[in-house]
Amino acid sequence: MQRKYLTLTILAIILIVAGVLEYSDGAVSGLLFNEMKYDYSSHVLIPANYANGSSLGGYYTVNGSGHDFNMLMILAGGANDTSFPLDYISSGLHVTGHIDMIKVTPGTLIGLYQNNLKDAMFSSIFNGNMNMSCSAWNGSSYFTNNGHILKGTFTITGVDTDWEGNYTITNSNGNLVLVGNYLYYPANDSSIILGNIQKTFYL
Repeated sequence: MQRKYLTLTILAIILIVAGVLEYSDGAVSGLLFNEMKYDYSSHVLIPANYANGSSLGGYYTVNGSGHDFNMLMILAGGANDTSFPLDYISSGLHVTGHIDMIKVTPGTLIGLYQNNLKDAMFSSIFNGNMNMSCSAWNGSSYFTNNGHILKGTFTITGVDTDWEGNYTITNSNGNLVLVGNYLYYPANDSSIILGNIQKTFYL
């Protein structure tokens, strides 16, 4: 009988410690997430900046294992606007990223159970960073998700132009909507602002 109570006590302590670790830094979620492999692809649409302008359309793929992921975005259309889409070229935007911390919530589990990866992702709490490259420019971004909305900041260094800004991604009835706000200026000279743009992406 004493052995039974001792076992239950030890089990309760383990559950309490696991719960505290999960609440404080997502330790349990992190261990489970380390073993997860994922592969996702979808279409992307970027409307024109002005009436009768050219829009951009294409696709993106995200794949990874645990905390590390890669993304490739390929667009087609009027990619000749200097201010947008950030000197994109046909070889695509390449991204390598890392999830620094992740916590599973009840919404995460429901999304996974229903095989709805978007709901599962947006219901999770996480933060991380990524490096981006396209043609001769390179950039970096830091992002965080509070269980509902994903927000991030980015900087891009180009040959002739640099950019910096922020973005917000929301899950609107199963459609990902990214609203970006950014400014751009001559390379290495942020004192001359060439433009300040807000743009919406449908992912």
